[in-house]
Amino acid sequence: MKRTLGVLLLALCMVLSGCKSEHDKDPTAFTVNDRSVGLREWNFFVRMNQMQWEKEWLDTYGDDMWSQMADEEKGTTMEERLKEEVMESICQVHLANQHAKEYKVSLDEEKKQEIQERARSFMESYHEALLQYAGADEAFVYDRLAERELALLVADASVADYEPEITDEEVHREGICYVLISTTGLRDEEGNFTPFSEEEITRRTQVARDVCEAARESKDLKAAAEAEGLTPIESSMGKSNEGDGQEPRMLNAARMLEVGEISDPIWTEEGWFLVQHVSAYDEEGTAYWREKLTALAKEEEYERILEGWQKEAAITVDQEVLDQVDVKIVLKELL
Repeated sequence: MKRTLGVLLLALCMVLSGCKSEHDKDPTAFTVNDRSVGLREWNFFVRMNQMQWEKEWLDTYGDDMWSQMADEEKGTTMEERLKEEVMESICQVHLANQHAKEYKVSLDEEKKQEIQERARSFMESYHEALLQYAGADEAFVYDRLAERELALLVADASVADYEPEITDEEVHREGICYVLISTTGLRDEEGNFTPFSEEEITRRTQVARDVCEAARESKDLKAAAEAEGLTPIESSMGKSNEGDGQEPRMLNAARMLEVGEISDPIWTEEGWFLVQHVSAYDEEGTAYWREKLTALAKEEEYERILEGWQKEAAITVDQEVLDQVDVKIVLKELL
């Protein structure tokens, strides 16, 4: 494997350094309007994303993950899906950059200095062999980070004046307080998981009952939970669970309660939940939810703008150059 990897690295270095042709030091992989995306940039983003995908999925799919189907209906392999997503991402960044003047945005000196530090940190964070395989040096990484940072500024500027219509009903939140008595197990500092014994699960189930009883007597779940050494969470709930991210069974139970009431213990895969309906209006939660929905709406608006740019863009592809970056399971040897 080491010999094979060495050959791959040598071959890639020859391509990226211009050994393929005296007149074509960085062959164009594709163009986005008048912006050429070279083989080096294409290779860099494919390799860095390949690394992330392998970290996440290699243990699940095994060494042949890139030849496996990502979409049976379309007949798309994992390798093809990776390249599709990388190309789309690169195109979006360059399209945004091409509209920077329109929105009068640019990188100031402070931002450039910040990006320089990030580029330096990037080079220090990865193994030299991986950086070589990805064709990365500090100046190159700086340019890519700068392009992406400028694209973010364009995205923000393009929707800065957009005010989505969000009703008070959509953002209205009511106050809740809940606590989880886990029945799964514990992880140590190294991340090793030890499940609870049957005896411990029984004990914790009784704790849930005891806290429920004490809370109903005092009408204060927070105080009752803290008295048992538990950590109660003061939060809020809306009229539905959509986009909430909290335990749905707990939220459903909370909505059935009158203000001040405390639920029976609620069984979930994590353990027992107890929840108290604290108030009919939570100011902080409502403000947060308005901010969250506004941000989501602006993201959707930018996606609409970006889709328009993509439809109007002239994008040409050199498939032979794209195919020079062949995704195989090799990066695990470099990580």
